[in-house]
Amino acid sequence: MSQEKMNEVFQRIVQGLQTNAERDVRLARAAGDAAATARDQARLDTLNAALEIYAAAHLMAHGARPWPRPGQP
Repeated sequence: MSQEKMNEVFQRIVQGLQTNAERDVRLARAAGDAAATARDQARLDTLNAALEIYAAAHLMAHGARPWPRPGQP
């Protein structure tokens, strides 16, 4: 499997995880559960940090990000 294809598959999997983590934060906030909101926000922040670490390592190894930064085409 090519590096580009692996990046596409990885990004698709991670987007699902990110979508679920964002949903969990919204649901906890809507329920007014401060503990659950903090836990779910920490989980989302950790996921985002891990993605940025992966992207930075890929940039250093291959000279390009594996996917565009969020909000960029």
